[in-house]
Amino acid sequence: MNTVSLYEIIGLIGVAGYVSAFAALQLGQIDGNSRWYSLINILNATLVLISLSEHFNLASALIQIFWILFGAVGIALKTWQNTRQPEQTNQFR
Repeated sequence: MNTVSLYEIIGLIGVAGYVSAFAALQLGQIDGNSRWYSLINILNATLVLISLSEHFNLASALIQIFWILFGAVGIALKTWQNTRQPEQTNQFR
């Protein structure tokens, strides 16, 4: 009998999260430019990356690493834009 390992379960949760987030994006339930969407994708990429520690695949690992990296950059940029936005609004008054 073939049993499912904890790593496979973690990876499957990540895949379900990816699919759910993309479905929510396409159905207009979430904004693709939001920090929330980036955070969800970082979490899912992390789960899939953890699952790769059992059966490593370089190409998949690189995808997950870049997904995490660009998600973090997106969150940082969005946060930076939100902190600067009041200053820009005052300049045009």
